[in-house]
Formats: sequence, structure tokens, C-alpha cells
Amino acid sequence: MSERVTLLNGALTISAGVNQFDAPMRVDAALNPGLKIVVLLSGRMQIKIGDDPQYDICGPASIVIKNNQSTPRRQVYAPDIPVRYALVQMDDSCAGEELGSALDALSARARVPAQPSEAMLLTCPASRMQQSLARQIIDCPFQGVERSLYIGGKALQLAALTVAQCISETEIFQAQQFSSRDIDRIRSARDILIAEMRRPPSLNELAQRVGLNVRKLTLGFRHTYGATVFGFLQEHRLETAYKLLAAGEMSVSEAAYHVGYGAAHFTTIFRKRFGISPSELG
Repeated sequence: MSERVTLLNGALTISAGVNQFDAPMRVDAALNPGLKIVVLLSGRMQIKIGDDPQYDICGPASIVIKNNQSTPRRQVYAPDIPVRYALVQMDDSCAGEELGSALDALSARARVPAQPSEAMLLTCPASRMQQSLARQIIDCPFQGVERSLYIGGKALQLAALTVAQCISETEIFQAQQFSSRDIDRIRSARDILIAEMRRPPSLNELAQRVGLNVRKLTLGFRHTYGATVFGFLQEHRLETAYKLLAAGEMSVSEAAYHVGYGAAHFTTIFRKRFGISPSELG
């Protein structure tokens, strides 16, 4: 279930809602020129643009893509988990008018270095403010003209905030030097979190186990997965619990215990992430 709003004679398009797939959902489609900003509140996806590497994105995360010409894209969404998102798309004229010099700074700090004919991609964890704006777009309380104006205003605010945060995050990341071995260690840290989600190691212990200092582990995790270390862990726990409840394999209290949460706290964060209480699935 999603909604699409088009404003400024088609220069600004906002899509938002919730989708869920029974099997991995692959989308192969060209990206039109312009600026795309996505806040992924929940769910997991892989994205590959052109000949660039594939990236794994775990919600809640922000994604910024800027391309100057039509560019091939492949996205794969994980099954059985609600994909809650808000997407803001601007053509070049709208993006330049609304965000101005921020786009020049964006180009200089792109995660994927871009030639004039290529796309660039930046990603980082979604802040509380970004998540709040995305939820306001999804749950807009107005109808008619008021609805379009409300969604458009929130979308422009979300776009500016996301571009600024991704620039800041990338500046911090680029101050460090990461080798391919460092990235392998970050992936090992992810595997440890998944295997030990019920009783996960502390951040210090995790860093020691994979042979990185805490700062490098934290920055590398944000860059590689678009999530903080424990933001990733929380999302994995909630996704696991969602699948167990949706399949009718456990009660709410059993699912909470299985993924390492107390029942009361579990209900609160589950509702915040998926927009429904766990009892509605169990």
C-alpha cells in the first residue's frame, strides 16, 4: 500500500507507504536523471546502480542518489518484512533551486565517485527527525489540497535534512582509511551480532573480537550497512520477531524473549518500527 503525490508540474514527486513481499522482490529499472532521497523506516534491501558495487541497506536508513542521465538500477527487497518508506524525487531544476550549493558538496563527498555521466550514492542511518518526518508523510492526517501541500512541505524538509546529514556522515567516514580487510572485519562483526542477538557482546568486546577499534567499527558499520551497530542489531531482532509472529510460531512474550527483549519494551519498539502492535500479528 503506497501513495504518490506529484507537485510543481511534475518536478517534485513523493511516494510513501508500506509494502511487503512473500518472496525476494527484484526491481530492474532505469533511474531517471535527478535527485532521489529515501528514508527506509523498516525492511532490508540491496541496491546496485550501473556497474558500481552492490550495497546492503538496513532500515532505519537514509539513501541519497544523484544521477545526471538515465542509469540502470537493480533493487532487491527482503521478503516477509514490511518495507516502510518515504521517497522524494526531484528533477535537476527543482533540486538545484531547492538545495542549491548542498548538491555541490554532495558531489564532492559521494560514496560512489561520479563522473558527469554516472550516478552517486550516499547512505547513513536515519536520525530521529528524519524518521519522524517520514512517518508524518506516511500518516498524513489531511485530505485534498491540504494533503498535497502538507506532504510536499514535509518532503522538502526531509530532503534538506537528509542531504545535510549524509554529507556530514561522509566527511567523518572519509577522515578514516578503511582497507578491504577492515571491511571484512566489519562484516564479521555483523555475523557475530546475528548469531548472538539474544545476548550480544558490548561494543568494546565486539570491536576487540574482530580486531578493530570502536571508532573504526562504528564508522565502518554506518558506511557499510547504513545503520549503527546496535541499530542494525535492533532491526534484525525486530525482523526476526515479526517473522515468528506472522507465521504463528510464537506468542508475543515468547518472541520477545527469543530475540532478547522484555515484553513491555518489545511492544513499544515493535509498534514504532512497524506501525502495528505485535499482538495484531500473534
